[in-house]
Amino acid sequence: MSNTTHDTRTGVELAARMRDEHAKVDELAGVLSERVAHVPRANQQRWIDAAREAFEHFRAHMHRHIAMEERDGYMTAVVEMRPRLSDEVERLKREHRQILKLLNGVHDLCEDVDPADSLIIRDVCHRVQDILRYVEHHNHSENLLVISAFSEDIGTHD
Repeated sequence: MSNTTHDTRTGVELAARMRDEHAKVDELAGVLSERVAHVPRANQQRWIDAAREAFEHFRAHMHRHIAMEERDGYMTAVVEMRPRLSDEVERLKREHRQILKLLNGVHDLCEDVDPADSLIIRDVCHRVQDILRYVEHHNHSENLLVISAFSEDIGTHD
């Protein structure tokens, strides 16, 4: 099998895996986004518990998601196919660490929150919404990078 055939198959497999994984992240992000969009005036403890559960589910999945992406070398196939994209791959890899740091910071902040902590609750909701935007942008960038690396209409190989 030629390297081009192997690289193309590797790229297709990578793209499919990332598409499936990003769809799951999007699904969990949607649930979490709905939870933090509005803080009710009544039954706040029930809301806090549900929001914390949605956040922890999302956070745990992001830890697994990032570990899976980096398990065999983050986007090795992309860098092998298009070495000039290595700086972009490194930037996205650094974002992984930053996203996890942000998620862990919100986790720590939420550990003891209760209905009387109205400012903390509002702050956490804003932070979660920001993180969800960062993750969405990050995933979009990853998808574009994979498409760019394995697109047939890019001229010559690096």
